[in-house]
Amino acid sequence: MNKSIYAYLVRTLSKLGHTSEAHRLFCNMWSFHERGDRDACMSMLETLCSKGKTAEAMDLLDKIHEKGIDPNTVMYNTVFSALGKLKQISHLHDLYQKMKQDGPSPDVFTYNIVIASFGRAGKVNEAIKVFEELENSNCKPDIISYNSLINCLGKNGNLDEAHMRFKEMQEKGFSPDVVTYSTLIECFGKMDKVEMACRLFDKMLAEGCSPNIVTYNILLDCLERSGRTAEAVDLYAKLKQQGLTPDSITYAVLERLQSGSHRKVRTRRQNPITGWVQGLHLHPVAAAGT
Repeated sequence: MNKSIYAYLVRTLSKLGHTSEAHRLFCNMWSFHERGDRDACMSMLETLCSKGKTAEAMDLLDKIHEKGIDPNTVMYNTVFSALGKLKQISHLHDLYQKMKQDGPSPDVFTYNIVIASFGRAGKVNEAIKVFEELENSNCKPDIISYNSLINCLGKNGNLDEAHMRFKEMQEKGFSPDVVTYSTLIECFGKMDKVEMACRLFDKMLAEGCSPNIVTYNILLDCLERSGRTAEAVDLYAKLKQQGLTPDSITYAVLERLQSGSHRKVRTRRQNPITGWVQGLHLHPVAAAGT
């Protein structure tokens, strides 16, 4: 079978999710042909990464030059994303250092992936260092870079610096988006700075940035936990006026608002914006006669 047919089959099987068959054919192509096919290698990398087979993906990335293919930034970014999602931070760090030393040069997507990955793993200093490397590179931070750094700082308790970066991004001409505001509102809510969370929400509206259901849920939860029931009810009315559809998190907060009990039970959930797994106060419905 010639190389082009192998490459086509590898790409097709990879897209269809037949990982084992694609990998078997890819290995055959690797053995029988001196030069590789870039598209087939990219498809194989994507497939391995999507299945969490990061060791095999890193091995392929390391050996791809043997078949006359120089790994490009997209290939590296694909592997970085997989390593970050699986919190394989030591491997990500080593691969990032190798990329900086041997090439290709990181692009803004590389930096953003690495910053977010360090943030998810609680490696604040490393995330800040990579952000500073981005600032000093030929690339420049974009709004995703700032959102990733703000999320990292806020998630790990560095609220003052998160707020400073929020101001800095505006000074540099970036308009905060719904992710930026939602992240910071939750930062302040987590630290029981309810007034600041509310002021940020008002600023968000004044700047013409429309909150989504996640933003409303974050602030609703913040208000409910701080006992500001009337404001939470008013906020829910605004949510409905905006035409948003409440989700399961919204209804969970509403149940607590309607319960009438002040006894609190701790539960945990992960926020879809910041990734925090935090304790929430759930108010069970009061028993009859109590």
